[in-house]
Amino acid sequence: MLRRRSSRWLQRGLATLTLGGLALGIAPEGPAEAAPWNRQREFASPRFEKVWRDADAAVAEGRTNRSWTWGPGPWFDYKEFYQQSPNGLRQVQYFDKARMEINNPANTSGPLAGVTNGLLPVELVSGRLKLGDGTGPDQNEQREPALLPVAGDPQSENLDAPTYASFRSVATTDNGYKDQNKVGQRVGATIGKDGAISFRQDLAEQRGTDIAVYESVTGHNVPRIFHDFRNAGPIPAIAAFGLPITDAYWVQTKVGGQAKDVLVQLYERRVLTYTPSNAPRYQVEMGNVGQHYFMWRYPHLGSAWNPTTVSAAPLHFASRQLGAELSIFVRNPNNGQNYWVFGDGQKEAVPFSLARSYSGASFVYGDTREFGSKRQLIARQYSNQQVLPISSYSESNDYNAAVSPDGTKIAFISDRDGNPEIFIRPTSSDLLTRLTETEGCINQYPTWLPDGSGLVYESNCLGGNFEIYRAALSYTAETREQVFAKPISPNVATRLTNNNTDDRYPRLSPDGSQIAFTGNRDGNAEIYLMNSDGGQQRRLTNDASVDQAPTWNSEGTDLAFASNRDGDFEIYHLRLSDSNVSRLTDNTVEDNWPIWAK
Repeated sequence: MLRRRSSRWLQRGLATLTLGGLALGIAPEGPAEAAPWNRQREFASPRFEKVWRDADAAVAEGRTNRSWTWGPGPWFDYKEFYQQSPNGLRQVQYFDKARMEINNPANTSGPLAGVTNGLLPVELVSGRLKLGDGTGPDQNEQREPALLPVAGDPQSENLDAPTYASFRSVATTDNGYKDQNKVGQRVGATIGKDGAISFRQDLAEQRGTDIAVYESVTGHNVPRIFHDFRNAGPIPAIAAFGLPITDAYWVQTKVGGQAKDVLVQLYERRVLTYTPSNAPRYQVEMGNVGQHYFMWRYPHLGSAWNPTTVSAAPLHFASRQLGAELSIFVRNPNNGQNYWVFGDGQKEAVPFSLARSYSGASFVYGDTREFGSKRQLIARQYSNQQVLPISSYSESNDYNAAVSPDGTKIAFISDRDGNPEIFIRPTSSDLLTRLTETEGCINQYPTWLPDGSGLVYESNCLGGNFEIYRAALSYTAETREQVFAKPISPNVATRLTNNNTDDRYPRLSPDGSQIAFTGNRDGNAEIYLMNSDGGQQRRLTNDASVDQAPTWNSEGTDLAFASNRDGDFEIYHLRLSDSNVSRLTDNTVEDNWPIWAK
């Protein structure tokens, strides 16, 4: 089961504690809070929750004057590739201040009982994204160092602020760099966006800037203000921070639109900031390195967002309003009007999944015959209405483009080897890997588990009937150019339905706990629901017509589906709370294959 347990007590505690603050920096009056992604404040593991509770429950409940160690609550959780983890995937969860990781679920040792705290600043400064324990190119992806301000307002509003890249020449990232021992001296050194070092005596005279200790392993000096803070923390300093990878430097950055002097020091796992002009409780804070790393690793997903101000993805569907063949339309939820977005009614175009980016560069994925006689994958970008062909094997049908929840991979169907099989490829490359190898079977209609660890799909073997399967994915390597995954064999996949009639078109709920699908068990197609492990299968609709192709809204409370109950296929809405069904489209042509939230 993938249902996340919502921490209701945490939400209640935060309801009275949220102070506004800045999305990406140091709040002048209180801590910054971010809520990227719509599954915020749900812990992916009880182990993550315990680590958070031990450090930050007292902050949330107002029992301490210390600022956040992790942040007000968790947000994005996922199974990110890591070569030494089971199936090549490790459980991670992002917080404002850091990322928690479980590399080996069997390991419960160490100060955080097997939970580790990512080396995010090292990756941001070096540009080297870690994909495993090793040092080779198969376990490290070299990118550009992060051009994101280490403190203060977002980059778009803070163009002159020093970034992580600014610290590259003074940081220890497996390069042997060390600073001289300066114990007893005071920190007045400043660093600019270009990495240039200067000195200001007035800043050296600020409280706590005297060097208290020299960390000889990495070769960096720690001022007293940071030394006292890290050693007074709720978890051991080495587990929370690691060792310093830079000396402390003053930066000029905008905070709430105002230029301020902020003392910054980068550690292996955290960033510490000291803002003398802040209220005492928030003068020393953990930097928002979790937010910054998320934006650097997933630039296509956009920056942190507030779900109260971002509208849900609109409903897409296929329609014959333009001609004999299906084209892609979108429905405006505000006025109920339907708008054409791709296709000419002469050559088929069908949507299949949505990639939601909260910076506005969202995509709808599907397939079309517009570029040839075979079905070919496409992606349509919202912001500029550009349609991008994303498959180039014109001698086969490529369809059912299901984009992964983190937007980095596409699972799709191709008949290039004979029968329809599931393939996987990066969104940025056409190098693909075959996932299923089942001669005589039709495998199609994939839907991703929300943590990216596997797929649910339909399969029909040797002229039988369609059933629904679930399979975990196992990776051996992953880069931006190619994904290497082990094949899904029949003995690896779990069969979720077992009938003499078709069960088809599965769609996982946003939290992964339920699967909506089409079943033909009563002589005609109806909408069914089951738990993600196949349990508690029950019928949702009961009509003599064909009800098919259910899709979820982003909240997991409602479904849209296609039905010909009025004589031709239209799109209908089903409210799960009371089973109320209402029609969304109304015309004399076929409207089918709806896609709502991914």
